[in-house]
Amino acid sequence: MSNRLPRDLWTEILVSLPVKSLLRFQCVCKSWKSLIYTSTFISMHTQHSESADNYTHLLHCSSYSKKPYQLLQTDGSFNEFQELEYPCQMRGGDHRFVHDCKGLILFTTVIQDGLDGNRFERLTLWNPAIRMSMTLPRPRIDVPVPKYCIHGFGFDQTSNDYKVLRMVCDMYTSFPPQVELYRLRTGAWETITGVDDCFQYYLSAKTQAFVNGASHWVNVVWPMASCSPKRAVLLFDMCDEKLRVMKLPDHLSLGLGKTLDLGVSGGLLSLMENTKPHDVYLSCNIWLMKEYGVVESWTKQFTIDLEGWSCGWIFSFRNNEKILAWNRKNEKESVLYDPKTHRLIKVGGIKGKGYLFGKNTFVESLVLLDKEHTRCDSKKGKKRRERHACA
Repeated sequence: MSNRLPRDLWTEILVSLPVKSLLRFQCVCKSWKSLIYTSTFISMHTQHSESADNYTHLLHCSSYSKKPYQLLQTDGSFNEFQELEYPCQMRGGDHRFVHDCKGLILFTTVIQDGLDGNRFERLTLWNPAIRMSMTLPRPRIDVPVPKYCIHGFGFDQTSNDYKVLRMVCDMYTSFPPQVELYRLRTGAWETITGVDDCFQYYLSAKTQAFVNGASHWVNVVWPMASCSPKRAVLLFDMCDEKLRVMKLPDHLSLGLGKTLDLGVSGGLLSLMENTKPHDVYLSCNIWLMKEYGVVESWTKQFTIDLEGWSCGWIFSFRNNEKILAWNRKNEKESVLYDPKTHRLIKVGGIKGKGYLFGKNTFVESLVLLDKEHTRCDSKKGKKRRERHACA
């Protein structure tokens, strides 16, 4: 085929194929393998998957299951599409899911370093689609008690590079935190300076919403002259590598008895405002920032009546822009909210207690295929370092 068709044409054909097929086709001939392993082809394939809206699966973790990680179908059934293998580096450790972006998942494992109370993190990037992962170099900044760490993970379109942000914060003092950044292209950590030391924020949400090239978190603001907290959005731009504050309207930033959770819906920054008196969620307001960065553009889309449910985190995803939640009292029970009919519908497929990862559904990619990585051989229970492999 490669001898009969122009290179551009069979490149275009290969780019449109799913990951599973490409992993097989890399063994067809050396020219195909060389092409599939190039960073240019990997980038083209990821962009095609996103533009074609190939977000067909939702990543799920069940803490009490023999199959801890699954891809679920988002056709309304939420049946299992694929069981995922743990990365070898994660087995036997106290690992935590952090974020996902363009087919890569970031995990962190907290490790006690001796008897002095210091802790450091082992960070792992995992691509479930190709069953490959890599461990990042040890960060420069450790996390002694009572400090804690906030992570950001995203993609810089200008440099075509993935980046990992670490903010080591003190639980009992205000900003500035110690900040460092890892770039996948250089493979090294670098300290970020110039963090404004007049901030007085506490990060109330450790999960990010990645949109417009930036990671976003909800923060609680403690003004100098007042004991009344306000909320704002802290963001880190992956392009210019700067931390900024984005204000919220007063009706969202003020008030107790509610929780705020950021997400992404239809490519826009979204916000879920839950009223929570007496630890029972009564309703959830869904807001969209119609014009990025413009505070006045926050617009309420609809209100979900939770009908007495004590719901856990609520996630939006691309399939029909429905909202998914599960019952905190019975975590085997999940519901789907349809904005068009304003109804809560019980759904199956999601079995066992656990977490739903990703405020957007999961997209497969070839990222890490061109890097030195660890591939796990589940049958032999071993791991091996390799650069090229046929899966």
